[in-house]
Formats: sequence, C-alpha cells, structure tokens
Amino acid sequence: MNLSPESVKKTLLNKVNELSASSWQYTKKPTDFTRNRKISFSDVLLSTISMQKSASKTELLKYFDFNASVPTASALIQQRKKISPEAFDSLFYSFSNAFFLDKTLKGYDPIAVDGSYIYIPRNPKDPDTYRVTDRYNKGFNMIHLNAAYNLLSHLYTDVILQPLNHINEYIAMCDIIDHYTATNPTRKPLFIADRGFVSFNVFAHAIENNAYFLVRARESNPRSMLATIKLPDSPEYDIIFERWLTRKNTKTVKAEPEVYKTIANRTFDYLDPKSKSLYYISFRIVSFVLPNGNTEVVYTNLPKEDFSTEELRELYNMRWGIETSFRDIKYAAGLLFFHSRKKDLVIQEIYAKLILYNFCELITGAIVVEKKDRKYSYRINFSIAIAICTEFLRRSCASPPIDVIALIGRELIAVRPDRRNPRYLRARTATTFQYR
Repeated sequence: MNLSPESVKKTLLNKVNELSASSWQYTKKPTDFTRNRKISFSDVLLSTISMQKSASKTELLKYFDFNASVPTASALIQQRKKISPEAFDSLFYSFSNAFFLDKTLKGYDPIAVDGSYIYIPRNPKDPDTYRVTDRYNKGFNMIHLNAAYNLLSHLYTDVILQPLNHINEYIAMCDIIDHYTATNPTRKPLFIADRGFVSFNVFAHAIENNAYFLVRARESNPRSMLATIKLPDSPEYDIIFERWLTRKNTKTVKAEPEVYKTIANRTFDYLDPKSKSLYYISFRIVSFVLPNGNTEVVYTNLPKEDFSTEELRELYNMRWGIETSFRDIKYAAGLLFFHSRKKDLVIQEIYAKLILYNFCELITGAIVVEKKDRKYSYRINFSIAIAICTEFLRRSCASPPIDVIALIGRELIAVRPDRRNPRYLRARTATTFQYR
C-alpha cells in the first residue's frame, strides 16, 4: 500500500459520513441527532478519535480550532451518551477493511493474536469489570482487549473486548479466526499466538476454516499437551502429531494413547458434549534452539515445504510486533487516559484509539526511511507521528495545510535491538481525566 495522507483522511471522513447518514441505527433513541446542534453525530465520532491526553475542554478547543463558540465538555458527554459503542465498532471495521492488503509472506497473511489489559475508571458497582485483590478492599476495574494484528501492514484487523471477570481468550481467538476467514475468503491467514492460546478447539477452528496457526507450546508439566506425547531426545525435532479426539474414556481409548485423545468435558465446538463420534486432528510439533540456548516448542499446521524449522523460528519472532503495538496504542495514542467514566463511553474511546492507531499506521507506512552509513538503523518516532496525524485529522479544509510526510519523516529514533530491560509487573489504576 502506498497511500497519501489526504486519501487516508478522505476515506475516514467518508466512512464517518456514511455512519452519519444512518445515525438512527446507532443512537439510543430514533429522534437523537435529528435537531441541529453545535456537536453533530460526525463531530462526536471525530472529536473522540482525535482526543489525546489533555483535558476534555482543551481537546475540544483544538478540535473546533479555538473558535469562541466551542461547545462545553458537558455538551460533548451528553451527545456521546446518545450514541451506542456499536457506532465506533462499525467505524473501526469499515475503515480498516477499506484498504486492500497487498503484502503477503509466501502467500500467507501473518496475523498475531494476543490480549492486553486496559485499566478503566474505578466503579465498584460494575460486577463484570470490578475486582478486589488487596487486603484494604480497594479494587479496580479492567477490560481485556483481544486483538488481531497484521504483522505486515501493522494494522489491527479485529478486536474483541471482554470484561475482566468474564475473560476467555480461547473463545475470543476462535471468534477472530471465524470472522477473518468469513470476511476474507480468498486470503490465506496464518494466526500466530503465544502459549496462552494452546487449545484443540483453537486448532480445529483454524483447520475447519482452511486457515493456519503457529502457537507456542506451554512449558512441560503434567497437564500440558506435551506431557502426553513421547518426544525425541534431541533438542530440535519436527514431528507430526495426529489423534482421534473423543469424549469417551473407555478401555480402548485408555489402551491406545497414541491413537486416541480424550477431551472429556473440555470446550470443543466440533463434538457435542455427549457425542460418541470422533474428530481427527493432525499438526506439526516443532522444537528449535534459540540464540540464548533455550529450547522453544511450537504447534503449527503449516506445510513443511513452505516453512522449515529455521523459518518457523523467525516467523514466531515476528509476533513481538503486536506487543510493541500495544505499547504504542497505550502510551503514544493515549489509551491509558480516558475522558469519561461510564463503561459504554470508555468502550467508545477504546475503539476510537484503535481507529487512530490504524489511521496513523496507514500514513506512516508510506514513508521510507533512508538508510545511511551510521551506527544504528532508524525508524519513525511513532509518538510524534501520532501527534502530527491527530492534528492533520482535526484540521478542516479552511485551515492551512501541513506537510504530514515531511514532518513525520524528520522524526526518527534509533533501533537498538540488543537492549534488554526486565519487565516490572505492578498493580496500577486507570489515569482518568480527573487526575488533572
């Protein structure tokens, strides 16, 4: 994709106008937005997408170009309450799907699937997102973001939000696989995931949808999948795992563990809970040695002729792209900062930040960083790029134009791949608009 900033902005504005034309489908009442107001339906969408870390009033002043008749922050919240989160959800998919993804990896679409926790404003009255974990009875609220991220285009392609107390990453990944293959029937998706997604149900969903998977295995323990398999003694191997999955636990099944695998009451969508039938499954188990000397094991149904053991190691390493994207969307795009307390409005802002992230990636993706003879290679500073793209999105046709490509192209940071920092996990709460 080689897109101009103007074409990306025009596409987003067109999608917003399409939603505005049928705004009654996304409002709490059919009469909402039928009267002329200072903040229209499209203004609510665009102003929410362009909001950054400043106070709501400051963000409104920027959006309305510091006009003396700028609406109040209260007026914006009242207008946002009239709109359901489905409006932003619909805009996210319509905008992201408007661009043809021409890049592939050997004909495959490498899509990383992972989850990330989002701390939202504290509300003890919400049983779905509130949890108490300390002795002082002071809890927190959280939403779990399950995302699919194209590792070549650097765009989020699918999102499923789950409240903290109802998280199920297996179901989320199955839904992501089903949705992607249904909307892109001619593509060859390759879903790459960490060990938290190891499940026969996930593998079967990919196989049944003619898709591919590459999932890291859990550490060997008595309950892991590897514990029931006789593995080669060498640190590197590439073997085929094939079994008949069954819900029965008869003497025949127990006597032939290399033929049958009992899944009992586990969730498996292709065998009814009381079914006596069998389901055949087959995939590769590949072990390879990492540069640091550790051994890693992955499950995949990719053909051997397309991806060797060494290529699988490099392919799984690409999954780290979704981890860095979570960092960018939280800290650069401002997903840690909310301008509302109501859960529905918070969900609006989550989708708004995903739209803004994709908007910025589509623009920065067209910028080529010139390689020079220097110590480090360089890449675009995404934090500055977000700020420039946000200002570009806010500006009306009457405002002086800005050279987005030139501005972003000047903001570079060094890539230092050998840096290693320990990950510190600590309890924290959402940073809301009230901290100001």
